[in-house]
Amino acid sequence: MKLIKSAIIPIATVATAFSCGIASAESITVKMESVREDSVEHLFQPGLMRALGGSQSVEGLPEIQPVAELEIHESLHARLSFDDSSAEPIIIVGQDNDGQDIAFVVADSTAQPQQLHLIKGSFDYVPADDALRVELTVPPAGQAPESKIELFISRERNDVLHRPLGLRLGKATIGDRRYALAIMRSPGFLAYTLPADSLDLTLHQLMIDRDGDGVFLTSLYGQTEVLEDEAFWVNEPFLIDGQAYKLAHVSATGDQLVIEPSDQTVALAVGFEMPNVTVARLDSTTIDLSTLRGRPVVINWWQTFCPPCITEIPELNELVEKYADRDVKFLAIANNEMAELTPFLEKHPFTFDIALADDEAVHVFGQGYPRHVIIDGDGKVAYDIHGYSPDTTDRIDMVIGSLLNEL
Repeated sequence: MKLIKSAIIPIATVATAFSCGIASAESITVKMESVREDSVEHLFQPGLMRALGGSQSVEGLPEIQPVAELEIHESLHARLSFDDSSAEPIIIVGQDNDGQDIAFVVADSTAQPQQLHLIKGSFDYVPADDALRVELTVPPAGQAPESKIELFISRERNDVLHRPLGLRLGKATIGDRRYALAIMRSPGFLAYTLPADSLDLTLHQLMIDRDGDGVFLTSLYGQTEVLEDEAFWVNEPFLIDGQAYKLAHVSATGDQLVIEPSDQTVALAVGFEMPNVTVARLDSTTIDLSTLRGRPVVINWWQTFCPPCITEIPELNELVEKYADRDVKFLAIANNEMAELTPFLEKHPFTFDIALADDEAVHVFGQGYPRHVIIDGDGKVAYDIHGYSPDTTDRIDMVIGSLLNEL
């Protein structure tokens, strides 16, 4: 069976020109080209959608209200911030004296405002009649390079969201084959290089066209067959023809990355041995994942405050019922306190074996909910999917069936 993994956020786009990687026995250095995602949408399947970063509303700022002899009416002030940069541009959005949309950017509350060119049009999270879009260049600050981002503005919702405009593409020989690569950064970062303490909190991703079909598989939602994963978080190892590799280095501008062989065998990544986690049930008895060998183990990582987690509970209960006479373990690990979980389960019966998360579990599974991980009989990760989709349980069902057939 080919192993499968998906991400909560489908990945962006890629470019038409690829560069050659120079491989050595120890590492592979890849030159990456900068491209605009909207120029290479055909290279990604299925449809593309990027994660969006938010902003903080800023009140007042009277000294920047009059701009270019215009009064800005019904204005919204939003300050952008990034995890790796001291740049904090302020976006001013409103209407001019003629009722036309108008927007400006200032580096800070004392700088000279610069008018932005607004474009009306829909995007994933805002209706078309309320959407304003604009491109913005954020100047270099600290270790972060100059970066182009796209803003999505909704005065009705008091939102100014943003995402990176570009990504990087390249080609490299890994093992005995040539692969197309893509790398994208999180909306909260301006650099492709990540500080070590941020690796578990970002959406930086590496993509590899593993099957050589000329496109990157950005999401497995809606797929009709089990496929190998082509999208990886930059801090996790990945397998190519049975060999483990890691992304050892990425330059700040993303123009160069280094891939090295890895001796890692344990990771929450498809094909690797599942990290051991010991969690406690509501009756204080414990479950040690390392002891659950010889059968498929289906893990639901969830939280009571997560609406999609609640939505899928009835469908997950149906899976438990379907495999009641088969040797399959269903475990739901809740990142909640006991006082939150007990009353919740009275209203929402959940027939998985229920356990409470501790710090070790949070470190392994992260902060995204829901997340479904399936471990095969050998203790290796066979499936890992973030987020909710109407076909999530169908895909879990398919993987369970495949694993049982292999036993």
